[in-house]
Amino acid sequence: MEIYENQQIKMEIIDGIIHAHYKAGLKITLPDAKTIVAERLKLLKSRVLPGLVLDGGVVSMDKAARDYFSSPEGIQGLKSVAIVENSFFSKMLINFFMRITNASIKVKAFSNEVEALEWLKKDA
Repeated sequence: MEIYENQQIKMEIIDGIIHAHYKAGLKITLPDAKTIVAERLKLLKSRVLPGLVLDGGVVSMDKAARDYFSSPEGIQGLKSVAIVENSFFSKMLINFFMRITNASIKVKAFSNEVEALEWLKKDA
């Protein structure tokens, strides 16, 4: 099994989909975002896969981190993204992803993980 984990995020590849589980209480800054993307790219090993984002309770993300995550460099390795929405932060994350990356990758919000995975598997 392919897994990366630190104090902020757990990423694992399951059935051709990269799962990103953000941990509770995070305040994500630009250096954090760069670390997350770099580790995602190492985990992907040049593959381009759909991604599932699950928010465990991120408190904040600064503008530089948001801009980086939505940049061409920040979305490298992602074919599409399903975001499971369960908090205000998730809604904010979905809104900026959809606004910034609408021409680059497909992004869709879901209220449950099963529906999100079904949508991603169609795109795998």
